[in-house]
Amino acid sequence: MFKKGVVLILLIILASSVLAQTGGTNATPVQSGSTTNPNAIIDKAYQCLRTQIDNKVQNEISLQEAVFGVLALGSNSKLVSAIESKIVETNHWAETPSPIKDTSQVLLAYKRIGKNTDTIFNWLKSNEKIANDLNWYLQIDIANHLASSCTITYDSVPKTVSINEDMTISGNAGSCLTSAQGGFWLKVDNSCIDKNYTISCNKDFTTSTLYQRTGSTTMFVSPTAHSSASDGTTIEKFNSKCFSTDSASCDYEGTLWATLALDSLNKDITSYLPYLLALSESNQRHLPSAVLYSLTNGQDQYSQLVQLQQESKYWIAPNTQNNKYYDSSLALFALQGATSAEVTSSKNYFLSIVTPDGCWNDNNLRDTGFLLYAGWPRAVSSTGGISQTCASVGKYCVSSVLVCRNDLNGTVSEQNTCVTGGVCCSNAPTLTTCSAQNGVICSSDKTCSGQKSPSSDGSCCLSTCDDLPSSDACTVAGNSCETSCISGETQTTDACSESSKVCCKSTETNEESGTNWVLWIIILIILIGAVVAGIFYKDKIKLLLFKRSQQNSSSGYQQGIPPGGRPPFPPARGPIPMRAPPRFIPSGNMPPARRPGQSSSDKEMDETMRKLKEMGR
Repeated sequence: MFKKGVVLILLIILASSVLAQTGGTNATPVQSGSTTNPNAIIDKAYQCLRTQIDNKVQNEISLQEAVFGVLALGSNSKLVSAIESKIVETNHWAETPSPIKDTSQVLLAYKRIGKNTDTIFNWLKSNEKIANDLNWYLQIDIANHLASSCTITYDSVPKTVSINEDMTISGNAGSCLTSAQGGFWLKVDNSCIDKNYTISCNKDFTTSTLYQRTGSTTMFVSPTAHSSASDGTTIEKFNSKCFSTDSASCDYEGTLWATLALDSLNKDITSYLPYLLALSESNQRHLPSAVLYSLTNGQDQYSQLVQLQQESKYWIAPNTQNNKYYDSSLALFALQGATSAEVTSSKNYFLSIVTPDGCWNDNNLRDTGFLLYAGWPRAVSSTGGISQTCASVGKYCVSSVLVCRNDLNGTVSEQNTCVTGGVCCSNAPTLTTCSAQNGVICSSDKTCSGQKSPSSDGSCCLSTCDDLPSSDACTVAGNSCETSCISGETQTTDACSESSKVCCKSTETNEESGTNWVLWIIILIILIGAVVAGIFYKDKIKLLLFKRSQQNSSSGYQQGIPPGGRPPFPPARGPIPMRAPPRFIPSGNMPPARRPGQSSSDKEMDETMRKLKEMGR
């Protein structure tokens, strides 16, 4: 019984040790971050980024790692050298399939640290093209819907048309302008896009331009219309440009970044917006609403961007080529300075998932740099050329030149820099209250059913606040519903409330801990099985070990024979002692066998083993 008790105690200790290491069957990974002290987390994240850079050899740093590292930290010598080492023909970069994007991102990094960007700007402009993916239209509206006669002049040749009371246009407007949309508009031929059109009517009138992507039914109206009294003139231009190194087509993602870069240089970007807006629907994988909201401050782009947020935590574009860290950084960059629940909840989420070292996404240099620059930017060191910050001279940082000039009627200061990016404007950005916009701020347990708008109160719902959708099996299981699963995630069969989404389970921590748990259970079973087998077959094991020892002692000379050699002579030894022959004892007089020194507890153990063997037969 003593031996059984010892075995039982050992098994209990072993099982307790295994469960302690696995954390139990219901153990869940603990998040490495905590939002209880956000400043400490961000300090650690900046230090982690510096450490990751210090631990890398310069030629191991990719272009995007270097670019977003510079945007976050400023003029780091190793990062700047890494960028310069990858330059192509002294004026552009081409690490990815989009040299336009690569070069534009470098321009933003150089602008951040005050480094000269003239050659980069010239290279980008040399790859500017007319966007032929759009259909352009001219509209003429007469005051009070009176019939009127108008002349349209281009190529120095006037063409006379009539505007009817229903505002339809009749007459010959030449080869560049043909009747469209039931006669209400004039369509511009693609070969005539770059011309100027002068319009004059004998009644008060207004002219405007419209455009749409080829093959689409969505129509966009240019933000600026021109009006004149009778016999006056207006001039319309059809600016539709893009960027690409391919003469046959435009590079949409490259044009997004190039437009953002040129705007940072206080350049006119109005000719690129029609292409970006009209083709945004078919390029959602690049999250265009983020860049477009940053450039235009448009309500439509804001509404689309905040509604793309997933689970009030992060952004990930449909069919993205990146990940949630990169896409969320792009969204947070566009929403810098915005007071909204979406920004707050996203920042809290990312603060809660930092790695033990303080970075993000397995200490990914690019993603950590981009998130810090977009969500928690700081003043940076420069290589020269940057004077006082915008705030220090009493001016205001806004997202783009267009916002400063068109929305705020301000002027842009190129001599002063903005810590958070954007441009320095003489006039302050203003936001009206949500109630002034006839909207409402939805509570945390509600969701906006329609369009959202930025306001001084936060994200303003211009529709109604509806109840949040009921929990689905995916989120109840602790997973997330996405348009598609990314690296580090695996798709499960749990259902999502939105049929177009799939359930994604993180494999970065859960799968690893689950694998370890299964491994320890297997080891435990094997050990228990070995102990039980040892108890049942201890006599056989002893006999086997005895025979093995006898074999080793009798054949030990043979084990050391070299190949092809003869066995050595046995060592000399004395005479072999004679053994007395066995004595026959009748069975009836045979005393019970008893091993020398056998105790009563051993007899009890033998009896128990005998009974167990009989039960096992």
